[in-house]
Amino acid sequence: MNTNERLTQISTVLEATKTGWPFLLEILNEQVRVLTEQLVNQDNEQTRGRIKALLWVMELPDTLTQEREGIRAGLSEQDPAD
Repeated sequence: MNTNERLTQISTVLEATKTGWPFLLEILNEQVRVLTEQLVNQDNEQTRGRIKALLWVMELPDTLTQEREGIRAGLSEQDPAD
C-alpha cells in the first residue's frame, strides 16, 4: 500500500467512525471497567489480554490521527524535485 492509499484508508476509517464512536466508546469503557474489577478479584492473563485489546481499540482513532499527521508531515518535508 502506498502512502496516498494509506492516507485515504485512515481518513475513511476516521470518517466512518465519527458518528458512532462516542456510543461505542461508552460500551468499551464499561467493558474495561467490568474486566478491571474481575482482574482485581482474580488475576487472570486472559482477562488482562482482553483489557489490552479493548484499550487498543479505544486508542485507535488517536493512533490513526497521529499516523496521518506523521505521513502528511513527511510528505510536506519531501523535496518536490524527488
